This record gives sequence, structure tokens and C-alpha cells, in this order.
Amino acid sequence: IVPLLSLIDHHLNSSKMRTAAFIILLILPFSILAQDYAKLGQAFTDGNTSAVGKWLSPLVDLSLEGKTQSLGRGDCKSKIQAFFNENSPRSFTKVHEGVSGSDVHYMIGELSTSTGIYRVTVYLQKSGEEFEIQSMEIDK
Repeated sequence: IVPLLSLIDHHLNSSKMRTAAFIILLILPFSILAQDYAKLGQAFTDGNTSAVGKWLSPLVDLSLEGKTQSLGRGDCKSKIQAFFNENSPRSFTKVHEGVSGSDVHYMIGELSTSTGIYRVTVYLQKSGEEFEIQSMEIDK
């Protein structure tokens, strides 16, 4: 980021332009994550386990209706698929998103299914250039 800021500083003479460029650099990661949240929400709406699976870290803490397990990516996908099979998804609505003090990003949403509405909470951490789901809770 420092070389990028130096380049911006060299080409931008006014303090207003430098301030605008700095703000854009600060906001850009959050706007990218917002787009990612939309894709993840669509994966829940579609009941697309493969798409949800792309977000999973190698080890995930999964809580389904009060039962919490630490699972590998493959086992977690299987549990989510079984949940989708029993509770056919209809829609997903993001209710809230944020970042904790320890830089854990989270999204809370409501998943409407054939058997009722479930609250979904997803916790993500950055791994390299991508965000991965570290923990997921699905409760009625």
C-alpha cells in the first residue's frame, strides 16, 4: 500500500485529491466484501452448497440448531447440504454486517425455508487475499 500511496501522492497535487484517494483506498476493501456478502447470500437463497463451500476455511465451527461441531470443509459442506435438503431455501435477507475489534467480519441474515425462518450468522477472516468462513451458526 505504501508504494501505491507514494504514486498517488506524486500524481495528486492538491490535498483534497490526496484525501479523496486515501478515503477510496480505505473504503475499497469494505465495498468488495459487501459484494461478497451479496454472493454468499445468493448462495444461501439458491441452496447452493458448492458456492457456500468456496467460502469455507479448511476447519469450520458449524452450529446447526444448537449443535456445534468443528468440521473439515468437506464434512461441513455435507452438513449444510443435508440442512438444505431438509429445509429447502426460498430466500436470504442480510440483516446486519460488521467487523469486530479483532478484525473478524460477520454477516447476520434470515434464511426463509420450506420449514420456517432461520437466523444465519457467518464469521469470516481474511486468508491471503480472500475472506473465509471460520464459523457459521444456523438457528431457528
